[in-house]
Amino acid sequence: MRLSGGNAVAGNQVMYNLKRRGIEYDLMAWCRRRHIPIIAYSPLDQGALVRSRDLKRIAARLGASATQVALAWALRRTGTIVIPRASSEAHVRENRAALDLRLGKADLAELDRAFPPPRRARALETV
Repeated sequence: MRLSGGNAVAGNQVMYNLKRRGIEYDLMAWCRRRHIPIIAYSPLDQGALVRSRDLKRIAARLGASATQVALAWALRRTGTIVIPRASSEAHVRENRAALDLRLGKADLAELDRAFPPPRRARALETV
């Protein structure tokens, strides 16, 4: 932002998913104050999230897939853009269904217990 032209920043692309939530500690709020959207890459943690027993259990209770719950969780925040991988039409359709999934307060609290938010600042994570 301090560099020449830095005021033209259109988005901040960072690793963000249920397992990698470090940006919630301070970066997300910093971006929000400056109207800079977060572009969450690897929202399924390269597929690791969909194998999580906790996430599968929550998804089954909601009648959704683990993929849909993980994407709906990331998409719930205004100003967050999510980039999931899709290798087939069926995959695209499954990802798209996450937009229709509404997570209630109890669902979010259960996800926080399974995947706790950060309690301190952390370095940005990469794949």
